[in-house]
Amino acid sequence: MRKDLRALINRANAQKSTGPRSIEGKQRSAMNACKHNLTGQSLILQPDEAEAYNRLTHNLLSDLKPATELERQTVQKIIDAHFRLNRLAGVENNIFNFSLIENTTDASHDDRIEVMIAQTRAWIERSASFDTLGRYEIRIARQLLHNTLELERLQESRRNREWSALHGDRRDRKRDTFDLASFGATLPAAVMSANSFRILAPIPLAAAAAPGPAEPL
Repeated sequence: MRKDLRALINRANAQKSTGPRSIEGKQRSAMNACKHNLTGQSLILQPDEAEAYNRLTHNLLSDLKPATELERQTVQKIIDAHFRLNRLAGVENNIFNFSLIENTTDASHDDRIEVMIAQTRAWIERSASFDTLGRYEIRIARQLLHNTLELERLQESRRNREWSALHGDRRDRKRDTFDLASFGATLPAAVMSANSFRILAPIPLAAAAAPGPAEPL
């Protein structure tokens, strides 16, 4: 079949296709061009995770109050770090409890020694997973601390710029040279300044006791 005829048939068939109609089909179709999702434009979450993520986002945005796009980007990293730490804690707890169930027997009595043995086996069997989760937790916690400090720096810098724009730069102000009264000087400066006091020579006692000649009127 000739290429031009095949192209004509394909165009005719394409006119009959309406694409996905359901919401789920449209969502899958919208992700056809997504290869790695490293740009962060789409975030795939479970329904219960989406509710927790939205609540965390709303609360942290309300608490941190970003005012610029750079601040909002930093706050978004803080939100994601908190969410990932919460997820790690949940995954670690689930791994431990499922392994604990697998290592617990069907004994009818409450044997604490058996529970301790099951816990120990759960930790031993899943130690590699716990070690991996721990390393991830340390890495994310460092990122969280870095982004928190960066947000504080950005907000402090913005507040300083806003204050300078409203009140002017302090460096442009000249020091007031108006001389107040004598009490305007500090006490050490007044005491140690030249001619502020004189040391009188001691008067001999004999000279002080003997009356001098009467001065003529």
